[in-house]
Amino acid sequence: MTTLVEIHGHTFYLPALGPDSQVFDLGASNAGFAAVVNELTGCTCHCAEASPSAFGAMIERPGLNHHNVAIAGHDGPFQMQEGGTVNGRYWVRAGAPDGNGDGADAVEVEALTLESFMRRAGVEAPDLVKVDIESAEIDMFNAASDETLKSVGQFSVEFHDFLDPLLTPGVETVIRRLEGLGFETVVMTRKGHGDVLFLNRAKIALDRWQLLYMRTACKYGRGMRRMLARNLGNLGLGARPAA
Repeated sequence: MTTLVEIHGHTFYLPALGPDSQVFDLGASNAGFAAVVNELTGCTCHCAEASPSAFGAMIERPGLNHHNVAIAGHDGPFQMQEGGTVNGRYWVRAGAPDGNGDGADAVEVEALTLESFMRRAGVEAPDLVKVDIESAEIDMFNAASDETLKSVGQFSVEFHDFLDPLLTPGVETVIRRLEGLGFETVVMTRKGHGDVLFLNRAKIALDRWQLLYMRTACKYGRGMRRMLARNLGNLGLGARPAA
């Protein structure tokens, strides 16, 4: 039976990870994702977070390495807006403030491509790369070489076309490219691409029945649990969706 685990909206294949694994948490916020993966597997996590405020609040524990950098499609300065917290999470946007009065502050941090971050972390072949970098994910993939992408065991990506449908063609181009490089795609969201798992067939052995189970029972079963949890929550019963 396959084992898919969801942490903070990101799904990954747990049996492929262990104490020797190297995990990248890109767009780590407070490193909550990395902390849970580390607890489950004993792996080493490298957490990249652009927001200075979020970086200062990151969870500290053995096995977690923190980097105050933005992951993007280029190396060099990266200008962004930092506006505070929404539902307990820091939000940022690429680019300078647009003067719309939303209270965003301009911040400039160092940007690294995926390949450059791998060199910074001293990791040649990450076992899992979780990506939640506020619409910069398409640029990150476009800037990465085929060899860099094929070195990764699995990607768990939050694409942001659920917020901006104009991003969907770029998302679909990334999906076609990764599939051409030997990755299997499992889209866990019903609309858009807010939780997409890419599994590298050269590194993770899966048969067609396992993939079918992931794409049907796991996906739609999780959706039903979320709907049930929301409905029970509206009734004041306080249920939470299962991972």
